[in-house]
Amino acid sequence: MILNRLATDLRVLIDLGFFCIECCPFLEKRPQILALALLLHKPFSELFYLLWLECLRLSDYGEPFIFFNMNKITFFAVVALSFGLVTGQAADRVIFEDSNFSKEGWSGFAEVPGTGGWEIRSRDLGDLAQAVVQEVTIEGSGGIFLSAGSGSYVSVFRSEGVVYAVRSRDGERAPIGQADADGTISLRLGFDGAFLIYEYRASGEWNHLGKSDIIGVVSYTGGISTPDRASDMSGYRIIELESLKGVRFGYTNTHKITGTQWVVHDPFRPQPRQINPGTTTPRDNPGTPPSDAIVLFDGTNLDAWEDGKGNASKWTLRDGFFECGKKSGTIQTKQKFGSVQLHIEWASPSVVKGSSQGRGNSGVFLAGLYEVQVQDNYDNLTYPDGQASALYGFRPPRVNASRPPGVWQAYDIIFEMPEFEEGEVVKKAKFTVFHNGVLTQHAVEIPGVLGHKKNIPYKEHGPGSIQLQDHGNPVRYRNIWIRELKPIQ
Repeated sequence: MILNRLATDLRVLIDLGFFCIECCPFLEKRPQILALALLLHKPFSELFYLLWLECLRLSDYGEPFIFFNMNKITFFAVVALSFGLVTGQAADRVIFEDSNFSKEGWSGFAEVPGTGGWEIRSRDLGDLAQAVVQEVTIEGSGGIFLSAGSGSYVSVFRSEGVVYAVRSRDGERAPIGQADADGTISLRLGFDGAFLIYEYRASGEWNHLGKSDIIGVVSYTGGISTPDRASDMSGYRIIELESLKGVRFGYTNTHKITGTQWVVHDPFRPQPRQINPGTTTPRDNPGTPPSDAIVLFDGTNLDAWEDGKGNASKWTLRDGFFECGKKSGTIQTKQKFGSVQLHIEWASPSVVKGSSQGRGNSGVFLAGLYEVQVQDNYDNLTYPDGQASALYGFRPPRVNASRPPGVWQAYDIIFEMPEFEEGEVVKKAKFTVFHNGVLTQHAVEIPGVLGHKKNIPYKEHGPGSIQLQDHGNPVRYRNIWIRELKPIQ
């Protein structure tokens, strides 16, 4: 019965789409404009909702997914309806509300040293949650904050008629934005799924002060900051905003990873917890390789490397390291290897540019096929199976052991080659990875060749080169050595 309703209403929408094309033929080649035009017809949002529920029902029973069988006009009509639903009238959800800070869960007021009498009052908020923000109304001075501990916090507050947004990471404070604002105002601080956002409202619409990277994938405390015991603050609440519920960095239309509930590059897979890796591996000076290691790079030359076509590499040799340049292409070892222990040190650019997969991205490929991701993931969120020390597209690291941008980091990788008999894999490839001395992958079997948005089944192969990926970011490498792991007699 629901499908009859869908068919009738969708036919009306399709006819409307064809009518638009007849009036304006150029729309046929510009379906995005057609979708936006159809978006104006909000009554169809209910239709999309019903259609989506029916798609889910059919997929549960193994029926063909409706979208796969849609012609172009039908598909764009449904896209328009989906936009209508997203921008429709779904209500924000209040998670917690306390107009005068009298409910349970608050700490006592605690003075902030060096601020001339400002205090904070906090409550546990748990892990960062997409679309969840804190809001408060103030008449004088005061603000709200998020804290990850150890000198890492963010805040939006007003003092002497100026609203400030600031971020502090490990005690290093940086301004995000500021604006003049008098009278009664509201402040907002929260997380949009990728960045922390800072906003204020004097009247009417919210004003954007800026955004910043997070301050760790950890549990947070939040609350208020005040110079006068919150005497002129009110209306504190924690709210989930529908407007911030867009899909995060990643993909939802990729293949499901065998043995998991997640798809490849799933943005909703849990983020590995961020930790400080300590100093068990070198930061300032490279270490010394074992006496039986094959040295692939000692800081002086690229004799062990080529571009994959038998030519000299285009990567740039500098003082003790080499660096990926613009259109450098892949660099790989001339020698081929099977099962190995690989030590490699790398650093992302010290000047932060881009976000998610566009920041400090490279990769280390074992046997020329199996990738351990290299990326700047210090306070930089991306899909979990694509972050630093992930087995790309398959397994996120156990924890995020990244160091800050520009600081040298180290991978120690144990790689065991797959084994084949008559073209069939009889033993899968296996990885153990230490990132900055911290175990992030432990004896993990991989399902095949790992790649962007897909995993490819095994095909019989032998030893291969160690490859370093050019992803368009100036990532540096140094102190690379390898030990071949041969059977013990």
